[in-house]
Amino acid sequence: MRTFEVGKRYGESAVVFEITKRTAKTVTYAAIHHAGRYNENRREEKRAKVHDWGSREVFFAGSETVEA
Repeated sequence: MRTFEVGKRYGESAVVFEITKRTAKTVTYAAIHHAGRYNENRREEKRAKVHDWGSREVFFAGSETVEA
């Protein structure tokens, strides 16, 4: 099963999510706009509940679904 790991970045669009803390039921993440570019911008940290989708974990960040 794919799980979220602290310090890793997930997502492949203009917004990438970095996991900063992890518990069994929740993740704390920071949205990073323009990741890896000179104008990289890190937003404030937020917390989301982790859902189990069979072979992977997911969380919902606003209107986006982030998969491990």
